[in-house]
Amino acid sequence: MKRSYGIDLIRTLSILIVILRHYEVLITGFNYGVYAIEFLFVISGFLIGQILIKEFYHTHQITTNSVKHFMMRRWFRILPLYYLAILLKFIFYPEVGKNIIFYLFFLQNNFYGISFFPETWSLVIDEWFYLGTPIMLYLFMKFINSKPFHVLLFLIATIVVINALRCFWVYKTNIIWDGINGNIVLHQDTLLIGVVVAFIKRHYQHLFQRMNSKVWFYSGLAAFIVYIFSIRSVRYPEDMVNHYFITRTFSFTICSVIIACMLPYLENSIQPIKFKPLNFLNTGVIVGSKISYALYLFHSMSLALSVYFFDTLLNVEWIKVIGFLFSIVISYLLYQYVEKKFLIIRDKYYPERTH
Repeated sequence: MKRSYGIDLIRTLSILIVILRHYEVLITGFNYGVYAIEFLFVISGFLIGQILIKEFYHTHQITTNSVKHFMMRRWFRILPLYYLAILLKFIFYPEVGKNIIFYLFFLQNNFYGISFFPETWSLVIDEWFYLGTPIMLYLFMKFINSKPFHVLLFLIATIVVINALRCFWVYKTNIIWDGINGNIVLHQDTLLIGVVVAFIKRHYQHLFQRMNSKVWFYSGLAAFIVYIFSIRSVRYPEDMVNHYFITRTFSFTICSVIIACMLPYLENSIQPIKFKPLNFLNTGVIVGSKISYALYLFHSMSLALSVYFFDTLLNVEWIKVIGFLFSIVISYLLYQYVEKKFLIIRDKYYPERTH
């Protein structure tokens, strides 16, 4: 898939916001990192949705081979670095014991807890999306209807059902916001909204092109800023997010729909900086996007190592700087010598569909 500078920019900015939050630099109080993750979820759904749609429509037959092909490409992308990170964590923090099994099968959110490796909560949501969505679409398109309009209605109906289930679960159990945010089932609508935009891009190009406008983008951006400040008023300085029904139910979908409105313009109309002295920023955006997955998995470990080696030599702010720089270096090396190698193997045995 052709790279998009706008998508790369959002990925890079989002992972930086997450790292700054985890390092407790600049961002204090209200957790903007959560909403950076929401951006990544919708973008993931959008990009993966395009791949899925290409898989299912590249021939006139809906087959299990398309599901297998998609999953193998995803697993080559996700699992090598993830299991490497889990192994390193287990070496240094073996106290998790046999409960490591929950992490190996992406079940920690719902069945054990994320204290062993907190960053993985969002990867769990992603991984179950990668597993469940192709199977769900395959069953619907194979046995019910594969016409684009009906598939689009099915996707929208699934989002509505997830919202209904979320409302029911909050009403029935009074579960806290964190319990919804990390729930494998009840947070899938965020990614599915990205799939809906991908579906519109492929089958309703006139609508997608209409969305690819400054009006849609800046309206979405303004709505997102209003949304963030509205949530901030609920969560900071006193966190009252669990006091309101809407913050634990419809707020997830509202946020995702707002982000989705900005995707066409982000993908197609945000261009690199043309001022030559600032070309290094363009390079940083592209490299940041490429190493974002490694950064997400390893930035906390990089900080922990920096604390271990420099705790008695430097103050905490300098340790954070070293940890950040170290995380960049280690993530780049992991991308070059682990992630990229597996991607080459993947493309050899499971090449990307070209139409």
